Amino acid sequence: MKSSRSLKTRLALVAAMVLAAAGVSPSLAAELFPLKFSLSFSLAADAAPYLLALERGYFRDAGLDVSIDPSTGSGESVTRVASGVYQMGSADFATLVEFANRQPAVAPKTVAIIYDKGPQAVITLASSDIKTPKDLVGKSVGGGATDGPARMFPAFMTAAGVPKDSITWRQVSPQIRDSMLLTKQIDAVVGNDYTSLFNLKARGLKIEDVRIIRYADYGLDVYSNGIIANQALLRDHPDAVKGFVTAALRGWREAVAEPKTALESLLKRDKLIDGEIELERLKFLLATEVMTEHAKKYGIGSSDSDRMTKNIATISESFGLTEAPALSLVYDPRFVSAPGK
Repeated sequence: MKSSRSLKTRLALVAAMVLAAAGVSPSLAAELFPLKFSLSFSLAADAAPYLLALERGYFRDAGLDVSIDPSTGSGESVTRVASGVYQMGSADFATLVEFANRQPAVAPKTVAIIYDKGPQAVITLASSDIKTPKDLVGKSVGGGATDGPARMFPAFMTAAGVPKDSITWRQVSPQIRDSMLLTKQIDAVVGNDYTSLFNLKARGLKIEDVRIIRYADYGLDVYSNGIIANQALLRDHPDAVKGFVTAALRGWREAVAEPKTALESLLKRDKLIDGEIELERLKFLLATEVMTEHAKKYGIGSSDSDRMTKNIATISESFGLTEAPALSLVYDPRFVSAPGK
């Protein structure tokens, strides 16, 4: 018995030393609320603000023990959060609206909008004859299975007035999608502009060698990525949601002020990442999708309920949903101040 107690004592001492080295007291660690967060894609520039907040202890300061994991796309992130395996995540708003139409009983809710402008686009080579959506007729187009741009592509075609069956759709992994465009195995790809544009640049193309046809310019000017939360978490632990949102938005604001520092948080997570390309990608994302005039005026995370309601109608019509989900089903306004408040 003495030996067993001695072993337990030594193990407890070792655990305390590990926590102390990490800057966390044993008593605080026991009180932290565990929370798993799913990214909307792989580890890349858009993960940097969350990792910065994690590294600087903002989640811990809010009483949260947060873990952050990549995913294959917004579709997977929404499903993870709906199932409860992850309590919160990042996901495309249109993907969430579609999910809520199919499974309203478990649909997560957006609690903060990060991308005020949608980055979804058709990307092709500037040397191609594809200049408008109508030029896609008869062409091959590649995209993933669960990422937001791929799931929204049929809606984009409908909004642009192009028959969905007039193109050849190629489901390809996002990891090889842009390489297939570069080698002309497919005529165009669908993805987020900041993703494909800088993936192609990393493979030797110049920015002017790439043509971007944004969904937002053809009737799908909708909110994009935001922070989503599980229904059970919203019901039982709203303080945890508030703490996460506050900490995450602080990370985003500091990424705007210190993009290079934010990027370093990402590089510590994956040392194989091309830091120069990812820094350029992060700056483009912040300038183009995040820091819009609305965000400059009201702050990152803010949204307009009237615009969101119109977005839901546009998304529902474009996706051919049987019924547009109510705003209250897909959005919880308690965690970010609305414009003018």
